Amino acid sequence: MQIVCHAFPAWDGNYLKSTVELMKRMAERGHQVLYVDYAYTWKDFFTQPPATRKRMLGLQARIRCIPVTGTGTLQVLTLPPVFPSNFLKQPVLYDFVNRLNSVFIERTIKSAMARLKFHQPVVINAFNPSFGVHLAGKLQESLLLYYCYDEISAANWAGKHGPRLEKQFIQVCDAVVCSSEGLQTKLASQHPNVQVVKNGVDFNQFFHRLPLEMLPPIPGKTPGQKVIGYLGSVDDRLDFALLESQFRRFSDALFVFVGRVQEVSIQQKLSAFPNVYLAGAFPATDLQGWVQQMDVCLIPFVKNKFTAGIYPLKINEYLAAGKPVVSTRFAPLQEFEEIVFLTEPAHFGDAIQRALDSGEKTEYQAFARKNDWMERAAQLENIMAT
Repeated sequence: MQIVCHAFPAWDGNYLKSTVELMKRMAERGHQVLYVDYAYTWKDFFTQPPATRKRMLGLQARIRCIPVTGTGTLQVLTLPPVFPSNFLKQPVLYDFVNRLNSVFIERTIKSAMARLKFHQPVVINAFNPSFGVHLAGKLQESLLLYYCYDEISAANWAGKHGPRLEKQFIQVCDAVVCSSEGLQTKLASQHPNVQVVKNGVDFNQFFHRLPLEMLPPIPGKTPGQKVIGYLGSVDDRLDFALLESQFRRFSDALFVFVGRVQEVSIQQKLSAFPNVYLAGAFPATDLQGWVQQMDVCLIPFVKNKFTAGIYPLKINEYLAAGKPVVSTRFAPLQEFEEIVFLTEPAHFGDAIQRALDSGEKTEYQAFARKNDWMERAAQLENIMAT
């Protein structure tokens, strides 16, 4: 099967993306995949590495071949720079600029398809409705899917126009694939065929333990000190009042946050606590060494309409490493009821203590193994075939 994935997430970067992981596995399952990379604007152009700028201008081949195991192929297509539009408040102006951008994008994708001999592919638009509404039906697609992995009204880049365009785009899609039951419930009223393919895990990466000499150092950690960790973006999804109470209650433990800190104010707030270490962002391939050193792993999200649609990537990564997980009940997570310490904020500290006392368990890993990305790709494959 030939698949064109018109993605919002950039292929490269220091954090794991469900779209990238799914497309890797689809290629490994024998499909031909063309991943259309993030559409950088002319403003973005000057912040990109030289090799990326050359591809954007066509001075270097736009198509990169990504090695994969199996019989499939995976190509990543770099688009030419587009005109910035997110600053535009008026829908008419915003749509005009994106329609103009879509002309250049369409030509570039069609040129790549011709070169790769793609005919009537399955087109998967990954959280990119602003271009999807203009490209629907123009790539000779045999099937058009919308992959929604987040609440679009919560995205800074899409808050003004995203919900309107998502609703419009869904109407012309053959099916919608969501990453959580919360998103499925929200979108079910807009389309008769809304399926769920939840986030997965590279099980082998987190299951295998690294030698001690290969583990990343944790500054300030003392021998025998417990490490309570968090993996992922440090942003407004986190319940900071809840976290601060835990920093004080478990003052002898070290709280380690591995991920991008989105705002300077957040960094200042967390850094004020002596038992907090902000490690920063790392490539997905480097995360196992951090999780391996955590005694308890946290998902301390606030509960609101935005987090209700989240199926956290990190939950299966924690479990694949055999670590006990403490999470707030921010979204429908019933499948984890017997395997994760799910709790209300008032009892979060007690749950951390129980998790510290319980330690690692192989049953956590057995559970995560069933949620490997290859299994998720098989689910997506079944949806495409029906």
